[in-house]
Amino acid sequence: MLTLSKPNFIQESVPLKPHNSFRFQATAGYFAIIDRLESLELALKWANSNNISITMLGEGSNLLITGDIDGLVLINRLQGIEIEEVGDQVQLKVSAGENWHQLVSFTVEKGLAGIENLALIPGSVGASPVQNIGAYGVEVKDVLVSVQVMDRQDASLSWIEAKDCGFAYRDSHFKGAWSERYFITAVCLALSRQHELKLSYGGLAKGLPNDPSLQQVFDEVCAVRAAKLPDPKVIGNAGSFFKNPIVSNNLYQKILDEHPDVVAFSIDDSNWKLAAAWLIDKAGWKGFSRDGVGVYEKQALCLVNHGADQAECLLRLERDLKSDIKLKFGVILEREPVQLGCLPSF
Repeated sequence: MLTLSKPNFIQESVPLKPHNSFRFQATAGYFAIIDRLESLELALKWANSNNISITMLGEGSNLLITGDIDGLVLINRLQGIEIEEVGDQVQLKVSAGENWHQLVSFTVEKGLAGIENLALIPGSVGASPVQNIGAYGVEVKDVLVSVQVMDRQDASLSWIEAKDCGFAYRDSHFKGAWSERYFITAVCLALSRQHELKLSYGGLAKGLPNDPSLQQVFDEVCAVRAAKLPDPKVIGNAGSFFKNPIVSNNLYQKILDEHPDVVAFSIDDSNWKLAAAWLIDKAGWKGFSRDGVGVYEKQALCLVNHGADQAECLLRLERDLKSDIKLKFGVILEREPVQLGCLPSF
């Protein structure tokens, strides 16, 4: 393959602290902000021709950067929203660099229902399918029609239907099998002008009147999330750090016998989803702090950075917390944020 010259918009040795919500320090070997598909194609072809790895970031809100990232780091800033009436649905084609919460606010203003429960989730639109983001009984897969991707190998663009994306609880092929194959460039969402609101999950209805409007649901979700989770602009964090673990009926019954106040939800006849926040709180970790990192005092699911420069202190905290939860409950917690960069040894 012909070796291509580096495009002028690609920089070298750029600090990544401003580009991850934990505010941990790390350096990208190469770096570029992408606001056009043509720039993404150029960057991809240059990196491929020089055998340089590529990492695509959105707003860095669901990341744990544990060290320097070799290769090329791209920040997705692709913008644009297109609206089309399709039968009873209203379909939105949204570029991946758009802010997710601003998109939710936009849809509520337009009277379009479907993602109002996902308000105030940090990050970009392009990150939403990767994690299959969800809150209050709604997941992005519920409204996703398809995902536009650029193939890393040949820079070709295509649309992948939602049913083929391997969506699961906080998971997808984009996080797993396809993580090294595709860049997400846009998504297509199907929303509705008929407001079939979902209010039964997480006590959301308690703060709402009977027959609430779309705007009232949006406002309540924002208020609840703001009361529980810290603003990453003030306190470094990546939102929920642990997934809610799914356990067998036998393990659930064992925990229930010892802790009648356990918070859990039935998945099927054989499995239960436990509230990870309850486990962490019950084990005494809520509000714990050391070495500049800690467990947020208002939400045990959230690990926070009070001023540490590197992720090593947080990794130690994660290790000790997970070990304690396994010892006390027999439950293995799984991290939700994606880890990037070299792992420190300790």
